[in-house]
Amino acid sequence: MSMNIAAFIGSSMLFALFVIVVLFVLINMSSRLALIILLVIPLAFIFVIPDISIAFLSIQQMSLANGLVPVNNFHILLMIWSTLIGVILYTEFLTWYLGKGMRMKKNPDGTIKTGVSAKLDKSVYDAIENFKDILNRKK
Repeated sequence: MSMNIAAFIGSSMLFALFVIVVLFVLINMSSRLALIILLVIPLAFIFVIPDISIAFLSIQQMSLANGLVPVNNFHILLMIWSTLIGVILYTEFLTWYLGKGMRMKKNPDGTIKTGVSAKLDKSVYDAIENFKDILNRKK
């Protein structure tokens, strides 16, 4: 029983450190570098020290449905991967979208665009501003 608790605490600390490193790189450096680290670190451990890595990933943390569904460290790693990849892709998409919006608003000479998309953007922004004004009115 004490071995299971020690394995759980050790695994939790390693996974928390892994998540903290990836999020630190994502926030302070680059989302692409965070994605590379997210994939390379576990794969590097598997190639460099395969016996220890496979033993670590096969540690069973819990079992669900009366022991029919074991949850190993590998499953936890996959959950962390999918969550962090989702966060990284979301930040990439948001950065692209916000950058695209800033480029669409003005021409290179500083004048405001007058194309169909710029008119549509202006009408959407105006509608949102009108809606905000309606919500902010005092009775």
